[in-house]
Amino acid sequence: MAEFPRIVSMEERDNHVFPREDLFDSTGHSLILPETRALSAVELKDVHNGVNLRALGLIGYLPLTNEIVLNLRPKFPLNNLWRMLSIADESYDRVLPVLRSYERDDASPPHQLLARGFCHYLRAIIDLGLARGYYREPYTGFYKPKVEFGRTMSRHLSRGDDLTISGDIFAYSANLSVNSVLKSACLAFLRIIPRDPKWLSERRLLLEALNALHRVSPAQMHAGDEALADTTPRWVRENYRGALSVYAMLLGYTQIGFGYDAQGSKLPSFLFSLDSIFESYVRNVFRTAFRERKIAVLDGNTPRHHGRLFLDNNRFPTKPDLIFRKKRSILGIAEVKYKQNIEEKDRYQVLSHVLAAQCKIGVWISPSIIKEFSGISYIGSVSTGAKFYHYLLDISGDLDRASADMVEKISTLLPTES
Repeated sequence: MAEFPRIVSMEERDNHVFPREDLFDSTGHSLILPETRALSAVELKDVHNGVNLRALGLIGYLPLTNEIVLNLRPKFPLNNLWRMLSIADESYDRVLPVLRSYERDDASPPHQLLARGFCHYLRAIIDLGLARGYYREPYTGFYKPKVEFGRTMSRHLSRGDDLTISGDIFAYSANLSVNSVLKSACLAFLRIIPRDPKWLSERRLLLEALNALHRVSPAQMHAGDEALADTTPRWVRENYRGALSVYAMLLGYTQIGFGYDAQGSKLPSFLFSLDSIFESYVRNVFRTAFRERKIAVLDGNTPRHHGRLFLDNNRFPTKPDLIFRKKRSILGIAEVKYKQNIEEKDRYQVLSHVLAAQCKIGVWISPSIIKEFSGISYIGSVSTGAKFYHYLLDISGDLDRASADMVEKISTLLPTES
């Protein structure tokens, strides 16, 4: 990639027209990076004045060509994105092998995002080798070339001990202050990463680093200790600085937002799918709220929660996003769509799921970036007595308050008796 790429800022699902020479060479071959094409993150269409690029469902810092980078931003406040990520079941596994600069903000990024970023730098440190150096340590015993005569006289000769001396020696090992802080960081991140197969490589990396640092005593990091990275050899200095900077974010000494800032804090480039984040966020909000009422909120996309569309065969399983169930009774079905307008296929989807589950409530849940258009609306009923509603969740303001209102409104729709 060019040293100073051109940053093109776009909002989610927006369009931008590029000159053809920006995306194709003189022979007509595409200049778009293979990694970006593999992500299916953009859609290209030829227009009369160039090439129209439409961003699909991903947000983040996306290298497009060797000279162009897309800065894809959500249409709602970035602080709400951090809040969604902290509650959603995001694995942060959609990470690109490139660093980006995050804006300095008063927001606290999700800990698992920081864990992925820390492991990015730690992996490079382990591959290149831990920093080692000389350090002074006190010595007491038999004669050594370097003797501290004042200390030896006061401690030994004055007490009649003619054989023992005191002095300082220089040792060469990894037992340095910067590695003490690094070990403390490894222990902290090992505690917060999930015990999930998707995090197995990170867990192994942290254990490998702790094994290499087994002779080093951990030391708590203080504000400004990122400067310890300057004491390391040049070939690992940037990786140490990155690892300690991420640890400082975890401890709250430095905070960042999701926006791009050329002079901001550097972390690996994460891409997020708002479709999956919004769905997972809504599901976990209901799970937390309904736990006391002993109502299970299930993910119908997992095989063990699949339903049957037809009574006499399993050919077409139903996969609702949210299943509200108490004991063995299904109270309602909900589909979460990251789009404001519910299309015909979405209506038929919820209708078929509700009829197959033989429940009485079906709800579409989608986001709204205009507070005045948020809230619940009644759609209609069918011959079985099932009623259908559409809830627009306001994600432009106070997300926690809007989520609590959503839970309250939808909970009143569900049957009180199981």
